[in-house]
Amino acid sequence: MRFITLYKKELREAAPWIILAALSLLVIGWLMIITEAHNRERWYYGAMSNGQVIDDYKVLRPDIMLGSAVLMFFLSIGLGLVLGIRHFLVPDFTKTWQFLIHRSTTRTVILTAKLIAAVSILFCLSIAWLILAAYTHVSDRITIPAESGIVRLGVFYAYLGFIVYLGTALCALTTTRWYTTRIFGLFFVFITYILILSRTNFVFVFSITVFVLIVLAVQVYGTFLQKEF
Repeated sequence: MRFITLYKKELREAAPWIILAALSLLVIGWLMIITEAHNRERWYYGAMSNGQVIDDYKVLRPDIMLGSAVLMFFLSIGLGLVLGIRHFLVPDFTKTWQFLIHRSTTRTVILTAKLIAAVSILFCLSIAWLILAAYTHVSDRITIPAESGIVRLGVFYAYLGFIVYLGTALCALTTTRWYTTRIFGLFFVFITYILILSRTNFVFVFSITVFVLIVLAVQVYGTFLQKEF
């Protein structure tokens, strides 16, 4: 029951951020999609006449949700940063760690509640992305709906935000100076993003992601359990 109470507390405190992120994705993403669809119908498909022979390169167009996928990428990074700061850095400034740590529960339960709350919030962001993708399939304005590949990519971007969250948490929990090894968590995340974005092999990308998640999670748990608050 204590876990559920802590979990609800973390969700309640982070609710404004997920609402802001989800609404930004839905509204701005929708505007991007309908603008692109309008431009294609008016200036691209509408300019072709029946029986016209077109060049091969004109057959392929960027996915209708490509712009929204870029937005999703940056929103997940921003949400991961905000949640990491809210869960682990803000209590340092407000001096509330002592109150939380000395409750009748273990540090493992406290940390697990925070991590699962972060996963749940990023899950909500991925749901907003799927709603946006579903719109491209049911709207009469869109000639060619989003492909399954770009939809999966958006969901993957949402959960990449959890890596940013763990990196931020590790930076916040580490007691060394910011200009020394304290920044290592986010630097590790930065290197991971470079590796992921430079590859197209899904097996490689997935393996790197899982490896980084495990390394960061172990470091966060170890640091949190041993830290003197």
